[in-house]
Amino acid sequence: MSTPFFPPSDPYRSGRLPVGDGHEIYWEQVGNPEGTPLVILHGGPGSGCSPKYRQLFDPQRYCITLMDQRGAGRSTPHLQLAGNNTQALIADLEALRALLGIDNWIAFGPSWGSTLALAYAQAHQGSLLALVVEAVFLGTDDELAWWHDRAGAPLFYPDAWTDFSAPMPDRAKHSASAVLDWCFDAMREEEAAGFPVLRQLDDPGVPVEALRQSALYRWTEYEERLSYLEVTPQAAREAFAARGWKYVAAHSLIEAHYFKNKCFLEPDQLIRDAGRLSSLPMAILHSRFDMVCPPRSAFRLADACPHADFQLIGINGHGMTHASQHELNAMMQRLDGRLG
Repeated sequence: MSTPFFPPSDPYRSGRLPVGDGHEIYWEQVGNPEGTPLVILHGGPGSGCSPKYRQLFDPQRYCITLMDQRGAGRSTPHLQLAGNNTQALIADLEALRALLGIDNWIAFGPSWGSTLALAYAQAHQGSLLALVVEAVFLGTDDELAWWHDRAGAPLFYPDAWTDFSAPMPDRAKHSASAVLDWCFDAMREEEAAGFPVLRQLDDPGVPVEALRQSALYRWTEYEERLSYLEVTPQAAREAFAARGWKYVAAHSLIEAHYFKNKCFLEPDQLIRDAGRLSSLPMAILHSRFDMVCPPRSAFRLADACPHADFQLIGINGHGMTHASQHELNAMMQRLDGRLG
């Protein structure tokens, strides 16, 4: 069976954009320079853009811009939390659009990328041709609690929860907020010490059990195991090694930073302001068995934006797979028809 993903491609241009607060953003473009502009907003926050993002959209049809958000990927300074918030990321997108001379573009965001895409679209409707979100995350208290409350995701992944929470004292397990606070403090201690455990990720001889001494490692491993219908701890370890220990550090620390600050959003802001999107072509893609971002959020967004093309994949988890890519391709064909 042929793959639904597009062939790998290299950037035809790239650069760095100083955006203030000491941050410098890495960006790149692939695809057709004369094509329809499209920007990809990566997840996490803190994950950065991996090469797989270059394969999500037709390179003949689109001029695709990828950007590593503040502190992540190839942006500098790495792991910087100061000046790193949702409003700053929105401003960065506008600065990058102006730099590239793009009047308006399609914004696509999976997971945290959907959160940022929605916030960006609600603040700058005129900058967008269309909005496409996948694995919807609204940044609400309920969603944040789902991961780290025993009545949430741990009911479905008790083994992953045990591996994640085993080193925590009992006082840190009584609520999702307590888990988050303890993990964030442990991560900052690792950072101050120079990441002595996490740096061993690049050594294939170091077992998963040893790496789990790192709160940074456990945080990202737990999310990875929740992201797919089935992934082994060893498979997760190999995937992390391929991206390097700095990826795990940024994904965990920046994500925890945003979650501690409720994603720098007002309560239920993205649903409250959904009416601002009523004239914007829009598509929503979600999976029934998403254990990182439960489907209720996608249904809430679809109810608030009845003009959107909403598709639910019956058998799929949180991560991008052949199943989600097949549906994304079909969605983009329908969207192209609307855009002309």
